Amino acid sequence: MAIAGNFKNAIATVADTDGFVAVYTAPVDKTSYVIECDIACLESSGVQVSVRLQKADTSTAHIVKSAPVPVGSAIQVIDGQKIVLEPGDALEVKCETTSSSVDVVVSLVEDVNI
Repeated sequence: MAIAGNFKNAIATVADTDGFVAVYTAPVDKTSYVIECDIACLESSGVQVSVRLQKADTSTAHIVKSAPVPVGSAIQVIDGQKIVLEPGDALEVKCETTSSSVDVVVSLVEDVNI
């Protein structure tokens, strides 16, 4: 069974003052698969990040909470598994280290048809 859809990347820079930032929100009437989420440290020391799924009904679940991202490095929060985003669901990222920011790259398949 083949999966059809549009392959996309969503990117964002998230600062500690932003709170949780929706890096990608599934459009109305479209289901998306998140296939990878990479977070890079932009600072001269390590940072901590949290990533969560924000459902359209406002319930949330953390994928990772307060994960360390070493200086000069990146972490793969999602790699190998798929996170399904139903219409209106969002993948959100928060930088938890004061006066810090991270770059986020989310690779996904949008408008999935099986």
